[in-house]
Amino acid sequence: MSLSQWAEQYAYLSKETSAQTGRFEAYAYQVGMMNAITDPTVEKVSVMKSARVGYTKILDHIVGYYLHQDPSPILVVQPRVEDAEDYSKSEIAPMLRDTAVLAEIAPDPKTRSGENTLLKKTMKNGASIALVGANSPGGFRRITVRIVLFDEVDGYPVGGAGSEGDQIALGTKRSETFWNRKIVAGSTPTIKGLSRIEKLYQEGDQRRFYVPCPHCGEFQVLEWGGTDVTHGIKWDKDEQGNALPETAHYVCQHNGCVIEEKDKPELIKDGEWRADALFKGHASFHINSLYSLMPNARWSLLVAEFLRVKSDPIELQTFINTTLGETFEDRGEGALSELTLARRAEVWAGEVPDGVVLLTAAGDTQDDRVELEIVGWGRNEERWSIAHVVIDGDPDSPALWQEVDHILKRQWFKANGQAFTIMSACIDSGGHHTQRVYEFCKARLGRRIWAVKGGSEQGGQRSPVWPSKRPTRKTKGFRPYIIGVNAAKDIIRSRLKIEQPPPDTACPGYMHYPQDRDVNFFAQLVSERSIRKRIGGKDMRVWEQTPGRANEALDLAVYSYAALCGLMQQGVKLNVLADRMEQNQEPMKMIEQAVEVSGLPKEQHAEPEKKDPVKARAELVKGFL
Repeated sequence: MSLSQWAEQYAYLSKETSAQTGRFEAYAYQVGMMNAITDPTVEKVSVMKSARVGYTKILDHIVGYYLHQDPSPILVVQPRVEDAEDYSKSEIAPMLRDTAVLAEIAPDPKTRSGENTLLKKTMKNGASIALVGANSPGGFRRITVRIVLFDEVDGYPVGGAGSEGDQIALGTKRSETFWNRKIVAGSTPTIKGLSRIEKLYQEGDQRRFYVPCPHCGEFQVLEWGGTDVTHGIKWDKDEQGNALPETAHYVCQHNGCVIEEKDKPELIKDGEWRADALFKGHASFHINSLYSLMPNARWSLLVAEFLRVKSDPIELQTFINTTLGETFEDRGEGALSELTLARRAEVWAGEVPDGVVLLTAAGDTQDDRVELEIVGWGRNEERWSIAHVVIDGDPDSPALWQEVDHILKRQWFKANGQAFTIMSACIDSGGHHTQRVYEFCKARLGRRIWAVKGGSEQGGQRSPVWPSKRPTRKTKGFRPYIIGVNAAKDIIRSRLKIEQPPPDTACPGYMHYPQDRDVNFFAQLVSERSIRKRIGGKDMRVWEQTPGRANEALDLAVYSYAALCGLMQQGVKLNVLADRMEQNQEPMKMIEQAVEVSGLPKEQHAEPEKKDPVKARAELVKGFL
């Protein structure tokens, strides 16, 4: 059987993953992609796609087919281990339960063993499926498979799977002993020239779905178009020039025929895949949301979405990637993207470049690691990212925090040998390991290692980056500094937009980054968007994380700036330090003197509450009783 025949006969849509349950009915464009999988002349299949085209279901059916019809060992590679676990729970488990022919061969879901775990399942007929995250260095070891499915490859960590190497190369190598192997990769694309799926698509035979105009019969590819072309998606305007998304229609490329939304089902049914390059065993496909027959992909809704985001470079990129299934190209028009930031990365002499007068640090705590950024600050808050350190391990383990402390205590050197130590640090305490962060920071308050937590806006007003008052206690115990993350992100975004200055030229507020950072790091810096939200009875703009995008680098930028603000509130003045450094004075001593002269304590956390001795004794006796 071909994959499309198998899906038509056996596939069942589960309630957890589909708006409508029951037998699967394929769209015409899905049939061609599915049948390429089971075509014996095809070894590799790559799909550059948008959202809302049903690709996840194709992926599910590939797994189901090779578990049931052609029993094989299968490997599914998701961007992260968490994604692999989620895919197993949300897609694989319901499919094994509700698809009758798979339920017959699936292991008992109530039984947990080495052959039936969340990330590995062995069927009664000998077929198996293993799921790994592309961020797992050891996930590709000791696996031999015939079918390798790479999902959302543009979301894979840029640096590879730790020290193991490129994830696609690692996964492909796991299948090299099979003469009839299948390598399938699919993804929404990202940045032109950096997108993995774009590269894979171009390596294949580049198939696009051609549909016939219902009026003139001419075949064409559905494209968004634009103001510079006469074909594509168009819409009317009212007398005042306001766009009317509900009038959206498609203009035929050949004869200008007007194709309405109601024509789309027939259009898709009669379409066909055509290749633009020679076939050499690699079938590659491109499909976008204009073809989708899903209710949330009506042309009028896509137009409304475009009109909403067209003036925001970040949101426009998301539209181009996820709706049109195309890579985003930075045309040098001031758009802030990971590509524009990566292009201006620098090389400087020594760990600490000239111009730096003090160092701060930032710590972001995740469930499997702590990320640190060491930042140098110069005159007028010019900023250099000195180092980005990822310490893998369990944040509940003392060993991890010993390594964090080692990094925060070490010296950093300029090319001339001048040494710098970290003068303050902010560590995020808002995750799952709050108590561990408290314990670490409480023991190091004299070094200005501060526990921080992002605060919400109060009364419709921006909270300051650093609080004007020290943390208060309603109950006994340690409390973090509550920082204004939205205010900090406003500042960071505006400074990221500053044009790169000429070499060796001071630039107030400019953020310098070294060439050892990968594009993924810069993508995290621009991973959030500003949205309008009603707070305290007032409309405000706050920052919201773009779904599916990591934001650790942005959080680190916030915490490192908060650490500087904490120092400045204690009397440290960057420009004064810069002046005195030019006079060859010791910068570290000057900073300590500035803090002492300010009249404020070196840190603003109150010491642990001193209990009344009588009450303390009574509590102790009560405890024994």
